[in-house]
Amino acid sequence: MTQPVPYETGTRNNAKVNGKRSGKLVKGMVMGAVVGGALAMLDKTTRKNVTSRTSDMKDSTMGMVAKVRENPSGVVNDWQDRLKTASNVLKEAINDAQNLYEKVNDDVVDQVNQIKDDSTEMIATTKEAAEELKDIGSKVKEAGEEVTGESTPSKPVTSSTSTSDDQSIHPTNRTSSIPGQVGS
Repeated sequence: MTQPVPYETGTRNNAKVNGKRSGKLVKGMVMGAVVGGALAMLDKTTRKNVTSRTSDMKDSTMGMVAKVRENPSGVVNDWQDRLKTASNVLKEAINDAQNLYEKVNDDVVDQVNQIKDDSTEMIATTKEAAEELKDIGSKVKEAGEEVTGESTPSKPVTSSTSTSDDQSIHPTNRTSSIPGQVGS
């Protein structure tokens, strides 16, 4: 009889292989950095830049160490003052940003709402004017029909197709839709 063996996927970074941790990714990254750094140092200008920046950092660090040795409480007080000043400037900037937000929010939102209301009123007025124009148009049409005598209340409006009555009338004897014109 066989005993069950726990199944491991091997996807965890801290999995142990033969009692050692397998950190292939970390090892690969370190090796890549070392090789890349070594290749970069082959260039003469890169070497000069690295040495000058390293000596500058060393000098500034040594200067800071010397100041701290001479007057540690003075350096601490100086840094505290700088941090307080920076904190106050940040607080002022945050307050200014909040005030600007409130101003823009109040002004812009009010103006947008006003424009929305105005446009709604314009649309309603335009619709009313369109309805009134339709009424006026129908009244003008009615008046034109009264003048030309084409409309009678008992007779519906006919289409453009000829009826039997129209065919018996000579084209010059037909009524015209244009006032003062005889025939069609």
